[in-house]
Order: sequence, then C-alpha cells, then structure tokens
Amino acid sequence: MNNFKVNNVMKYILGCMFLCVAATPLAQAAERLDAIAAVVNGVAVTCYEVDVAKAELQKQLQQKGVDLPSDAVLFDKARDGRVMRALQHQEAQQLELKISPDEVDAAIKDVEKRNNLQAGQLEGALKAQGIDMPTYRENLEDRLLNTRLINIAVRSKVSISEEAMREYYRKNLKDPKAVREVRLAQIFVAMPAEADAKTVEVTRQKADVLYQRIQAGGDFESMATLDSDAPNARDGGDMGWVTPGAVSGAFAQVFDLKLGETTPPLRSAAGFHIVKVMDERVSKPANMLPYEEVHARHILIKVPESSDLNTQIRIRARVEKIAKEMQGTSDEAFAVRAKELSQGPSAAQGGDLGWFKRGRMIPAFDDAVFAMKPGETSGVVSTDFGLHVIRLVEKRTVNPNSFEAYKPNIEQLLIDTEMQQQVPRWMNGLKAKANIELRTCKGTTTAEPNKHIADELKAKPVEKTSVAKQEADDEAAKMALIAWIDAWEAQDMEAYFAAYAGMDSPDQRFTDFKKWKAYKQRVIPQNKDINIAVSNFETEVLEPGKAVQITFDQHYQSKKFDDYDRKVIVMNYLDGDWKIISEATSK
Repeated sequence: MNNFKVNNVMKYILGCMFLCVAATPLAQAAERLDAIAAVVNGVAVTCYEVDVAKAELQKQLQQKGVDLPSDAVLFDKARDGRVMRALQHQEAQQLELKISPDEVDAAIKDVEKRNNLQAGQLEGALKAQGIDMPTYRENLEDRLLNTRLINIAVRSKVSISEEAMREYYRKNLKDPKAVREVRLAQIFVAMPAEADAKTVEVTRQKADVLYQRIQAGGDFESMATLDSDAPNARDGGDMGWVTPGAVSGAFAQVFDLKLGETTPPLRSAAGFHIVKVMDERVSKPANMLPYEEVHARHILIKVPESSDLNTQIRIRARVEKIAKEMQGTSDEAFAVRAKELSQGPSAAQGGDLGWFKRGRMIPAFDDAVFAMKPGETSGVVSTDFGLHVIRLVEKRTVNPNSFEAYKPNIEQLLIDTEMQQQVPRWMNGLKAKANIELRTCKGTTTAEPNKHIADELKAKPVEKTSVAKQEADDEAAKMALIAWIDAWEAQDMEAYFAAYAGMDSPDQRFTDFKKWKAYKQRVIPQNKDINIAVSNFETEVLEPGKAVQITFDQHYQSKKFDDYDRKVIVMNYLDGDWKIISEATSK
C-alpha cells in the first residue's frame, strides 16, 4: 500500500471515530481502571477512560501543530468528552437503540471502498498507526450509534417546507451561475436553554473575550479545539462547505467576509458562535443531460454471514417464494408485505425507497430496477445487504436543472444547516437535565473551567437587569405580539405590517422585506373569517432590554385552512416598541 492510501485512510478514520484510543501501559491501566473521574446519572466514568481520551487529544493537537495547553486543561477537556459520551449512551439506551455487528461490518466495508482498499486491508492500515481492530470496531460502533441517536432525537424533528426549498431553488439554482462557496469553522460558546439575563450576559462576554483574543492574533484552530463547546471541537470546529442562501439571519454575513476573516459573536438559540472563513472556492454549474429516475419499493431479507450453506439455501428459497407471490400484485399489496417481512430500514414505509437516479443504489440493485417497467416485480436480487424483491412503482425522465432534480440536495443542504444549531442545543439540554458529579484522578490536577477566560472577565462586571424590568419587557413584547395577531385576524394590513421591524425579511424563504410583504399582501386577503388562538407561551431573553424570543402554540382557522403550529417569534426593541424580526413554525 502506498503512502497516499495510508494517509487518506487515516484521515477518514480520524473523521469517523467517535473516540479514538491510544496505547496505554498496562500497569497504568490497572492502577486507574477503577478510579472514578466523573459520575453521570449514577454511571461512573473511570480515570482510565479519561486518560485514554486525553492521550488521543494530545496526539491530535500535536499532529495539527497546536501549542499544547497545561495538563489540567487537557484532562478537563478529555473528561468533558467522556461525560458527553456517557450522556449520549444513556439516551440511546432509553430509546432502545443498538448497532448490530452486521452494521459495523458494512461500515468497515464502506471505509475500505472509499479508500480503494481490498477487503481486510483496513486492519493493516490501522495496525501501522498503533490502533488494533477490536478498538476500532468499538469506536466505529460508537459513532454509528451517535449518528442514529442524533437522527432520531434531532434530525427527525427538523422539517423543511416545500416553499423554503422552492425559494432556495429560485434564488440560487433556477438560473445556474458560478457562485462563491466558503468552508467555515466555528468557536461555539454554549448557553443553557433556560438561561436568565445574567447567564446570557456572562456567555456573551465570554464569547467577546475569545473574539478579542482572535483579533489580537490568537490561534483560531487552537481555540476552536480547546475553548469551544461545539460537538466537533476536536476537528477544529469544522462546519464544512456552505453555499449562499443556505444560511439566514446574522449568519448570512459570512459571505461578506474575505478568506481568513472572522465574524464577531453571532447569537443563536443555543449560544454564541464565532465563525471563520477557512477556505473558498467557485462552484460552476455543470452541463448536465436529462436522466432517468425511478420510484421503487423493496423487501429485504438479510443473510447472516455466519450462516452455513443449508441455511443460505433455505433463506433464498423463502425469498424466491415471496418474489413469486408478489408477481402481478398491486403496489398497495406489495407495501403491506414489505411492512410484514422486510428487514431493511424502509420496512415501516412499506419498503418505499422514494425517487432515485442510477448510482444512488448498489450496482446489482440499480441494474435490476432500471431494467424493469412500472408495475413490475423482480425476482430475487442479491447484494451485499442481502436478498431483495423489488417493485418498480414509477419511472420518469428528469430535466437536471428542474426543481425536482435539485430537491433532494436542497432539502439535505437546508437540514444540515439547521442541524448546525440544533445539535448543540440538544446537547446542552442533555447536560442541563443530567446529574453530573466531577471528580479528580490521582496524579492529575484540574483547571477551573476556562480559567484563562474567567481571568479576563474579572474586569468586566456583568450588567444586572432587575427581575421587574425583565418581566415588564416580557409583558410589553407579548402585548405587541397580541396586537399583531389582532391585526392579522382583522386583515388590517397596515397594522399587521407595522408589527414588523421592516428591515430584513422575517421569513428565510424571502430575500428581502419587500418580497415578503408582497407575498403577504397577496395571500392574507384571500382567506376569509380568520381566527387565531394562541396558548402555552414561553419567553426567552436573548439580550436584556433589546431582544426576546417568544414560543407559543398557534391554532389558525379560516374558510380555507385549519392548522396547528408551534410558532417561534424573535422581537427586538426598536424606537420605543417591540418589533418582529423573524418568525418560524414547526408542526
């Protein structure tokens, strides 16, 4: 194997592993195996586990050329990582999530395939780096479990509206042109979900101190690794490539920055973000030809690798019988059987795989489904995942520049952007509701969390906002919100628009306030007898005396619609009144 392959293998390995482990002398392991570094909801995190994580963190920093902090800072960072890992494992247990050995095997095959390795060559690449295969499998299982947990706990609750996707398409893709994309990294300062005014201000000041250190020449990558609360802090806070239109609000200003420039702290629901442009590129539209897409269902029956020949023959005979029974049946009947029999992740949806083009599936599957006609059912199709019976529902030719062609990618892009904020918020929530007891380990000193930042903050007194003033602000903002709802019900467009700041569009689907206003002027008068009921208010102070977020249940009724939403409104205090600057809904 040449060096190029080894380097790329390790790059992928380090990116994939939830927690890499380094070799630790057996004597040290024996001494510290039972010593406790933290207790998380009654479950112990051992000093040995923290030692292993600390050694790997130190190795990563050295590879990056980052100046190493004190041993105490390294210990605290490693312990925090193990605490978060314990919380995620506990959450996965509650949801009864597990990763099977077959899934780990499939992931390993994928790593080898991505790096042009033959089956079994990955073990040698790992050994050359001092990592044994059992350890790698364990950590890969951790990553798969973590991904599944986040998909269920966070991603499943993120939805992108059809209109938002169409608006993105109209602004960025309908008329293909070269655009500047940027690769971003962040330093994230987390804040509790129910932060009071004092906590908000302390968090803001901490972010300000970090920003000032960057402006004075501080190393961004080192700070992103050691001072950030981001889930990917170990990777230097890498946020990947971002395209114009995929971010909104204050975060859109990253496209005004030059390469190497950094934003001031940007506020989100989860905390404050300092974002740096790490790289840039120009993405040019490709000259694409029309292509075919298919909409298919399948029934998947897995064949365990440990199966003997007789078992394999019996499983195949069973699948052949299923294929024969499904010939000539309706799509509805096939979907029912898929729910009953399929062992794939799409079973709950009747085996529905949605629309896809050639290349999205494994070659044997592609070859079979693209050779079929709508309404046909295949015989037995064998792939690395098992044995399939495929039903072709529909087939179409797609214009590569159409909304339908871009829709899956647009949805993925907008979901990924939303996840950048939602995952840290979810992690903050896990910590906030947990019972965490931190301890020290023999021969290890601990540092006051972010002591170097705390020292810089001593000369910065926290502004005190009286409870009475805060409550008065909350009430005034709610009254302004009720006046807005009254104007909406009465279709008093002048009063309705007066409730907004009137600067930027409050809805990310529209590029400016003028376009959003024109849309509202068109759709609101079309509805008759509007009635809006609101309840379950939650108010969060974003900036004392200046900004609040109000979340509430909204029941909208008219002759055309009857809909329930959970509404999120952000209001700023402008010119003596509370004005709406953004609004969002979730079902």
